[in-house]
Amino acid sequence: SVEERNLLADAAKIVEKNSKVYKRKEDLIKIVSENLQSLGYDSSICKSKWEKTSSCPAGEYQFIDAIVEGEALIIDIDFRSEFEIARSTGTYKTILQSLPFIFVGKKERLKQIVSVMAEAAKQSLKKKGMHVPPWRKRDYMLAKWISPSAARSKQVSDAAVLETVSSEVVVDADFGELELIFGEEKALPEEVVTASPAWQLPAVKPKSVERGMKVVTGLASLLKEKP
Repeated sequence: SVEERNLLADAAKIVEKNSKVYKRKEDLIKIVSENLQSLGYDSSICKSKWEKTSSCPAGEYQFIDAIVEGEALIIDIDFRSEFEIARSTGTYKTILQSLPFIFVGKKERLKQIVSVMAEAAKQSLKKKGMHVPPWRKRDYMLAKWISPSAARSKQVSDAAVLETVSSEVVVDADFGELELIFGEEKALPEEVVTASPAWQLPAVKPKSVERGMKVVTGLASLLKEKP
């Protein structure tokens, strides 16, 4: 959508401007969220945390969301690196390169991408004779962005704090967390519907952020919704 493209462009500019100053991902996430707020977006840092189950190890994760036209859009400033695996096949490397560095989109599209990448990782690891660890499986990967425990945190920028102090305005210091309700998870479609010819996982033959800041839409654009 136009809103997603505009948000992606704004987020990419902020990352490009600040990535050399803020090396830690957590710090950069905070700066991106604050700068998006200054541009008028209803953005906030989201934190997800889940307990260990029989099929999924415990974990936690941070990302950003922005409410646009009443709908939550997920923003991940280091998206591609989350899918990097050891000793990947050439096919997997090709699929990985189609992912954007920065993801902006709805949870439904994110589910589609995660499902494709989880299956591709499974094929790659098996091709190399390696075990598929639980943290590379679909459920664990999805829990990072789409989890019942995900909470939207209230944020106050440094500039806002200084302004409040200088004007001697007393504010409530209790910045608790608001529950972020993502809604029920719908079953994944049989095929990914794309605006261009249907993209399919190629048959298997035979963490760090990359800072070029060239916005690569790749797989995200292939999976975008029809207008």
